[in-house]
Amino acid sequence: MRKGLLFGTVVALLLNLNALVSAQAAAPPPGTNFANAPVLAPGSYTYDLQAGDLHFFRVDLVKGQTIFVVVRVPLDQDFDLVLFSPERDPLETGVRPAGFYERASYRAVATGPHYVVVYPFGPSRGAYTLEISIVDEPAITVTATVTEFRYLTVTVPGATVTMQTVSLRTVMAEPREVRTEAWTPIGMGLIALGLVATAIIIHDSLTKLRGSAGAGGHTRQDSGSTQGG
Repeated sequence: MRKGLLFGTVVALLLNLNALVSAQAAAPPPGTNFANAPVLAPGSYTYDLQAGDLHFFRVDLVKGQTIFVVVRVPLDQDFDLVLFSPERDPLETGVRPAGFYERASYRAVATGPHYVVVYPFGPSRGAYTLEISIVDEPAITVTATVTEFRYLTVTVPGATVTMQTVSLRTVMAEPREVRTEAWTPIGMGLIALGLVATAIIIHDSLTKLRGSAGAGGHTRQDSGSTQGG
């Protein structure tokens, strides 16, 4: 029983060691200049840096993406880093004192290869861990409410009615896409029916007022004729 347990433990340790060696072997060797810098994907890589050496790495970014670089160093060593643009101009640097992790981040303004250079300060040397992460540009949605004024004129016998209608539209603006809420035929038909009904009511009211005014005039004329007799 004990022999079997010991055998299983040894096998598990060997498998873990093999996985560790494979992971370290998967890290490409660092470049010595911009031209031979290996392309790194987001992840964690371990390298050994000697005094006077420079390690060059390439990371391909799309416009709008943000890169985060962390260099983890031993407590008694001082490694620095520089982030370069596709034109090989320095963008961000990490030059903290010995024993501190170096960090740099940058949002790409153009699509293309960006470069990370790690170098020792003074006589520092030893192993370090390079961590790279890339964050895509978040999608932004802008919502705006637009007030529209429309004038509709409805003509019926005896009256012309012009009314102003106010409508609110919500416009959704997203990157490379614009959505608007269109006017529906049913909504426009209801507005037209309401205007027609309002015009008919106004026409009937005007007709009644004219009839009342005509009746009052005849009464006054009759009263005047009676007084004259």
